[in-house]
Amino acid sequence: MTVGEKIWGRRNLFQKLFLYSFRMFFSNYQSNRYEEGFLINKNSEDKQFENVWNGVRIKPRKLKMQKIKLDWKQFVIPLCLLVAFGIAYVSFFRHTETSRMHDFDPGISDKRKVSIYENMIDALRDENYGSSVGYRKRAETNHIQCGRVLSGDTEYINTLVGENRIPLIENRLLNMSCPAIRDRIHPKNRDFKLLDSGIAFARIVYTDYEFIEKQLEMSWHPQNVFCFTVDKKSPDEFISKMQKLDECLENVKVLPVVENYDSSGHNMNVGHKRCMKALLPNTDWYYILLLQNHDVIVKSVYEISRIYSLLGGVNDVHFGKELDERRVPGLKWDPKSMHLFRNESGIDKKVLNEPMRVYSGAVQVSLSRAAVKWLIEDVDVSIAIEQFNRTEYGGDEQLIPSLYLNHEYGMPGHFTDQCIDYQGIDQITRFVQWVREGINGCPTKSFRHGVCLIGIEQFRALSRMPFITVNKMVPSFDYSIIECTSELLYNRTFLSQMDHELDESFYKELLHVKYHKHHKDPGYKLDCSSNQNPSKYEYYL
Repeated sequence: MTVGEKIWGRRNLFQKLFLYSFRMFFSNYQSNRYEEGFLINKNSEDKQFENVWNGVRIKPRKLKMQKIKLDWKQFVIPLCLLVAFGIAYVSFFRHTETSRMHDFDPGISDKRKVSIYENMIDALRDENYGSSVGYRKRAETNHIQCGRVLSGDTEYINTLVGENRIPLIENRLLNMSCPAIRDRIHPKNRDFKLLDSGIAFARIVYTDYEFIEKQLEMSWHPQNVFCFTVDKKSPDEFISKMQKLDECLENVKVLPVVENYDSSGHNMNVGHKRCMKALLPNTDWYYILLLQNHDVIVKSVYEISRIYSLLGGVNDVHFGKELDERRVPGLKWDPKSMHLFRNESGIDKKVLNEPMRVYSGAVQVSLSRAAVKWLIEDVDVSIAIEQFNRTEYGGDEQLIPSLYLNHEYGMPGHFTDQCIDYQGIDQITRFVQWVREGINGCPTKSFRHGVCLIGIEQFRALSRMPFITVNKMVPSFDYSIIECTSELLYNRTFLSQMDHELDESFYKELLHVKYHKHHKDPGYKLDCSSNQNPSKYEYYL
């Protein structure tokens, strides 16, 4: 049964319950007026008519009181049911109507499968398919001409969207030997130039192994290091494949599978903290990028390294005011009670005893090595994480933003909450489109967990954006955008393609970058205004 059928089934159930309540109410109302033996003389001028009820002649007022005593349940209960199901009906479909019409359904029609398999067969028949020269596409996307999409060929793009979108078809015979894995991720014929400094990647995963492997391929460099934590609820086959990466690649760590993660954010901070601790002994990286399953890298390793050099040590964290109901009431949030500082000597008593100012943001952040060292060695965030973890939804999005903006805590690369209402670009780590303006605000007209799904029609705009990652690209929705993005990064990395030059001045002028550079200068005053455009998709079309 599809998502739409399930929702329509619920709609029919609500309709039946609503109509049943209405009929009960109406029938009881009618019976109270016209019940057999209950006669009303409407022609009596003084309204003092008589009634006959069960053969007894009584006055109307007395009859009315007896009827109320006997029949109130038949009248009130249907009325309450009518109101309750009416409210439920409206509330349910106000919440699900958009989902019914537009939410992403991973099912593939038979007609669509035939078209995809025909393209795969054509690719596999090509004697040059699978060549080790150049970028290697999957069979299902081998026919996609990414250059035409990048140039904005609307007529061609229209042949790749809607019913023509190309999902990833899982390779059930994927070779998981170490030589095969290494050949897919970093073939021997790829030459890497030296980075200014290596980059660390920490990603929490639970599904889509081949997608994860592709992201590893496009961010792989001998100087980079990678850490994965895997959801304990993931299928055994997925866990086994992830563990092979640890076995086969010396710069990849896959930590023991011990935690459950979910879309509400539980244990996300725990997983990322474990990765930060595991990667800290590797000394070649300057920044770490905290990611989740379907975050897609959209900058080459050289571009990312250069961007981090331009940040100059400041952390890159999305922030905003604390969202309501994101914390369990009654908990203590002062650093003293949370045992936040491992060594409290030298810490101002006011800082220790005042409650942490809590802010909301995002899990995806870029942290300097100094900040990671501080998080692991100088402070203990265990209690803070445990308390945020009690939140029903989104507690994981509050830890790093709160530490980042409570500048008095001394986090290296921190910012300040003086600009909490800042409307400019506060983060370049991740780009995301929320379904805040209705489904028509999503170019693909599809979403998941309140986030627009990214499709091939957005490729040209994404190639011009200043962000390091994009969320959310789902391989079972549209793999062509993932493939074309990967090919673009390959061309930038190994062929020196210059389709869009990195705007270094943009990064230098970011508010948190300027603050980090000058906040210790005598007489420095922070200006919370910005001359940069907000991070809207439309600006990059």
